[in-house]
Amino acid sequence: MTKTALSRLSLLVASSSALAISLAAPQAALAQTNEEAEEGLNTIVVTATRRSESLQDVPLAIRALDEEQLEQFRIDSFEDYAQLVPGLDGAGQGPGKQDLIVRGISPGRLGVRVAGIGFEPSVAFYLNETPISTGGRNIDLYSTDLSRIEILKGPQGTLFGASSQAGNVRLITNEPVLDSFEAGGTFGASTTRGGEESYQVEGYVNIPIVEDTLGVRFVGYSSSQGGFIDNIPASRELALFNPGLNPGLQQAFADAGFAFTREDQTIINQANQLGLGPLRIPSSREQADNILVAEDDFNDAVYEGFRASVLWEINPDWRLKVQHLRQSLETEGVFEFEPDISEDGDLAVRSFAPSEGNDDVSITSLTLEGRFAGLDLIYNGSYTDRNFEGQTDYTGYADNGPFIPYYICAPGYDSCGSPVLFTDEVFETERQTHEIRLSTPQDGRFRGIVGVFYDDQETVERTDFVYPASTLVGFVNSFPNPDAFATDPNPRPNGVTFFNDFLRTREEISFFGEAEFDILDNLTATFGMRYYDIEQDFTGQSRFGTRFPGFTPGQNVDANLEGFTPATESDVIFKGGLDWQITPDVLVYVLYGEGFRAGGFNRAGNTGPNPTNLVPPTFESDTLENYEFGWKTQWLNNRLKFNGAIFQMDLGNIQQGVLDFSITNTAIFLNVGSARQRGLEFDFEFLLTDNLAVFGAGQFLDSELTDLPPTIVNTAPLGADIAYSPDFTGVGGVRYEKDFGGVTGFFQGTVNYTGERFTSINAGLGAVVSPLVEEDRFLLPDYTQVDMSAGVKTDQWSATLFVDQQKG
Repeated sequence: MTKTALSRLSLLVASSSALAISLAAPQAALAQTNEEAEEGLNTIVVTATRRSESLQDVPLAIRALDEEQLEQFRIDSFEDYAQLVPGLDGAGQGPGKQDLIVRGISPGRLGVRVAGIGFEPSVAFYLNETPISTGGRNIDLYSTDLSRIEILKGPQGTLFGASSQAGNVRLITNEPVLDSFEAGGTFGASTTRGGEESYQVEGYVNIPIVEDTLGVRFVGYSSSQGGFIDNIPASRELALFNPGLNPGLQQAFADAGFAFTREDQTIINQANQLGLGPLRIPSSREQADNILVAEDDFNDAVYEGFRASVLWEINPDWRLKVQHLRQSLETEGVFEFEPDISEDGDLAVRSFAPSEGNDDVSITSLTLEGRFAGLDLIYNGSYTDRNFEGQTDYTGYADNGPFIPYYICAPGYDSCGSPVLFTDEVFETERQTHEIRLSTPQDGRFRGIVGVFYDDQETVERTDFVYPASTLVGFVNSFPNPDAFATDPNPRPNGVTFFNDFLRTREEISFFGEAEFDILDNLTATFGMRYYDIEQDFTGQSRFGTRFPGFTPGQNVDANLEGFTPATESDVIFKGGLDWQITPDVLVYVLYGEGFRAGGFNRAGNTGPNPTNLVPPTFESDTLENYEFGWKTQWLNNRLKFNGAIFQMDLGNIQQGVLDFSITNTAIFLNVGSARQRGLEFDFEFLLTDNLAVFGAGQFLDSELTDLPPTIVNTAPLGADIAYSPDFTGVGGVRYEKDFGGVTGFFQGTVNYTGERFTSINAGLGAVVSPLVEEDRFLLPDYTQVDMSAGVKTDQWSATLFVDQQKG
């Protein structure tokens, strides 16, 4: 892919229209009644503080979508609800390959691409009480039969741990209902302009086995999302000018006979002036085409899964809930496109190898709640098993990979083979968590919560980089190094010129607590802290292809990191705040909070061409401190809600992925300095009449890099914006409902705007090699999305016609 192939569809000019029909039993009414409307806006109860409280009473910046809103906005996936919450974004390469972003705090695109060998995410992702975050490949759960979605902004580390550095996203499912039978479902079909049809089927059934004591709830779904990006016919050959090496290495390889040239004499002359020569032109280069994989609308995604829950009310003081979820996500094609070959409503890409993935996840959790010695006790245990296997087109790397001619050109570099490249990937995660919390009753002047959290994770990542032409120029099978750990000890298939084989383990135990004290009846102080102890281990190898049987060079990670792994990290983070309930409808607060992401390892640690400038074996935690003033207000007899916050977030010891061939030919991770993020965010709802409501939200950001070590040369300059931090994002909308004697008609329209933002703080090779090299840091343009829907509904069913359009 080129640098203009964007991770989100921010240049999309497309629209989709659909009809969705929802059916439900009378107990599962979809709409607010007129009587409720006369009482004002809905009250949403959240558990953001690990207690059940009205959202308006919690002194935190929270956006929440309840079940009614999820139905109104047709929420199915992360992309759907992210567009309704300014300050919540995603970066990645399509379904199952996303990192969550809150308030513009992001590791950038490299963190997504290298997945398990990189950093932890900066935003935690929860299913009920279960943390399911994964760096680079966040679990992409289909959103159905949810009670609500909570988005907590700002660090939540004291209560939710390491990956809650910038925020927390929580999916809260509907529990079994113990006193009534319920059943319902949704059937939907849509078409996308310039794309294929999409279909969805969702259903649930709730059965009280023993009335008021034992019940089960089963949810099943299948959603087929048709493609809208064309893989157009194209051909290519090895680029003759390769800018991937710094001048010193370029000269060394040129002296050894490498051919890094291009027919364009201007480019050749410029390269020679920069010290990138002498340059030669091979006499022949094989031209490859993509006729076997060219296809219209080739980026498909299919979600299929189920969720089963059992609730047992043991007695008035104790209850037990067990839930099991299984999901399969199958994708084909790529979810990025090339704007220079795309037309209005017809997106295109030039891909030369199949891209597909099978992502299977299983999550089992058990939650026990009860009363113990006058305290509320909650235990939650979970087990997550995830397996991803896929293949990705890697041909674009032939334009920038500095060693590509070595692998696909015959000795002497007079003839070169096909530049088609691809990767075979395996990503496996097993994780178990256990947490016990004790809390005091909520009606006391002093309220407290304490707990202990245990987390045990194991992640396997294997990636084979396949260059088919390498077998034609003398390369032999790559063998794992017997002196290093390998999850797959077998020789790699023909054509594998490089492979990664890593195992990462992580074990954490944390103790946390939070206390609230009512200084006055309307003035409350909050203090929280968390002590964590994390032990990590990283083992494995990276191996390079060779023409010499029995010899395979590469990185022996076990040897590189000897004496540095396993590594233990422990610290304490704090939270403090003061909130003032000025009136029953007006709350203001000040808040200080800390968050962190644990450090990690570099596979190329203790190596490098310069003995005085070796790759660090580890990179450290980065930290975030948040200073915030916020307000929660209700007006006009609860017909108008206006909330907001002003904040400054100081990010220190920033973790950043770097690809610098003057140091090593694999990506490494460094701590590169500090940044500051200032912002203002707000949201409002206004029930103008019993039938008409308007709503909106927005976020302004002002970010800058504030400190950089003098040894870091390929990051953006001081004062530059950090990654995925647009100056403004906003959403606004209107909803109208009218009762026609038992049938309610409705219309809803929303407009979402996201401003320009950079993809990375890493300036890329262009900062250290030559102006000919494309940079990693580039600007994503702004875009606007307009959604409109209309339909009719009763307490038992609804039918909705909608049209969405995105343009940028």
